[in-house]
Amino acid sequence: MNIATAHFKNRIARAPSGEPHPHSSHPSHAASSQAGFTMIEIAIALGVIGFALVAIIGILPAGLNVQRDTHQDIIVGQDGPFFLEAIRNGGPILTVGSGTSTSLDFLTNYVDSITVGGNTYNKNNLASGQMILGLLSTPSAQGNFVTAQIRGLTGVATEQNGSNTVSAFRYKMDVDIEPFNSASSASLDSPNEAPLLQNNLYELRLKFSWPVRPNGSVGPGRQTYRALVSGQLLPYPGGATTLWFFQPNTYTNLNL
Repeated sequence: MNIATAHFKNRIARAPSGEPHPHSSHPSHAASSQAGFTMIEIAIALGVIGFALVAIIGILPAGLNVQRDTHQDIIVGQDGPFFLEAIRNGGPILTVGSGTSTSLDFLTNYVDSITVGGNTYNKNNLASGQMILGLLSTPSAQGNFVTAQIRGLTGVATEQNGSNTVSAFRYKMDVDIEPFNSASSASLDSPNEAPLLQNNLYELRLKFSWPVRPNGSVGPGRQTYRALVSGQLLPYPGGATTLWFFQPNTYTNLNL
């Protein structure tokens, strides 16, 4: 009995300190646990996300409207000076005619219609850029008021050269050309200067309104460009339609 007892004690002494003795009577228990989200916490998180999404969706249309209005203002701001300078520059009467100039022929892809007095010229009737310029330069005397419906010249690439005509941005342009008669008598060197100014100086006004909606109504956008044009405004003789062009280098001589 003494030998067996000593052998058992030696086995206990040789057992690793970190391992439980195989004959130990105390089993190990896993006491670890993991924490999770409760349903209340999930509901609060979903509520916060939903509130943020509603706020973003509510602001998005206002931002898109501001971007659209700014884009339209930029187009009119660039097209206005272009038409102003095109009308002011005019062209010599002797060189006006079919095939004499093609620098403005691209306008046939953008001008939908021009109304002069009671006559309306649709896109199919506007054969050249010179015809468009000649109609836009018609003087306002005798009720010949000029109104044109135009698609943006400087819009996005998908709306250029006649593309995407359904949704393209459109505006109306009213052209008013009248002889200059705003000079006061005190500023004139001679009474005969008044008719000289009326025959050689004109007031040019371009009134823009936009956008033109599909039903023909016009939105709230408004812009006006004004300039003084020196030279004569002469009709181009020929054809069924009378075209007018400024002659910047031609003046009426009057004896003062």
